Amino acid sequence: MPTTTAPSASSSQPHSAGSRHFDSNALYAPLLGALLIVAFWQILAGMAGSWFDERVYMEHGVLVAPAAAYMVWVKREKLSQIASRPSATGVVLLVCGALLAALGVAAHWVWISRMAFLVSLTGLILAVYGLEMVRELAYPLWTLILMVTPPTFIYERLTLDLQLLASRLGEMFLEALGYSVMRQGNILELVGVKLSVEEACSGIRSLLSIFFMCTLYNYFFVRGGLMRTAILALAIPVAILGNAGRIVATGIASQHNRALVQGAAHETFGYVSVLVAAVGCVAVHLGMLAIQRAWRSAHGA
Repeated sequence: MPTTTAPSASSSQPHSAGSRHFDSNALYAPLLGALLIVAFWQILAGMAGSWFDERVYMEHGVLVAPAAAYMVWVKREKLSQIASRPSATGVVLLVCGALLAALGVAAHWVWISRMAFLVSLTGLILAVYGLEMVRELAYPLWTLILMVTPPTFIYERLTLDLQLLASRLGEMFLEALGYSVMRQGNILELVGVKLSVEEACSGIRSLLSIFFMCTLYNYFFVRGGLMRTAILALAIPVAILGNAGRIVATGIASQHNRALVQGAAHETFGYVSVLVAAVGCVAVHLGMLAIQRAWRSAHGA
């Protein structure tokens, strides 16, 4: 008596699209990523060293890569559903990244050589996974820019401008509070004490840190490109005002205890100002949401 054998589940059901994507990419994508890191190792080591250089105020840089990696991790399920469509444009970006790195090293353009790594990383993702994957990873990739120290000429100009602005704001607020103060450039002279607004007190450190924190806050808690852009833009004046508050607090403290204008107490004022500015950025977002709800309610949206 003839018998029939039912086809097994494995032979009757087609492989899922996700498994087809995984087969090849899971094998060589990590290898290519490791090769990219090895190729840029000297540049990456120099960049990591800048995060601990007190002269460039990039302490937040050590958190950028883990933060970007976590952004990718939280959307891993959505990323796993994206079909791989490798693009030749990615190879072009890889070549451009290599050329930029060589140019940056040869000409001692540190910023160019470090940005070349991000160009190459984007090219690698594009070459292996395709344009749709790059689009989904656009925000984490842009976030990685924050681990690169700005170009020296921009950094120095920005630091000088912030020094003078912080000095003027400190003078204005202290006089408004009834304190006698005279400003000469970046030096504030109060009764019995002179406060010098040095580079470390210019606000560049708090500005970069606040901008990084707002970038993270935007990704996890803010919806809408316009809202995100507005919060990042408003983070700049919030950080500047927070640093001015630090100078004012230091000036007031100097009139009661001069020991508070230096050492650990002075550093504490700096950390508190960053925390206050971060809270201020959250308050800005909540205020914008309240205005948005009120507008929609008034217009029946």
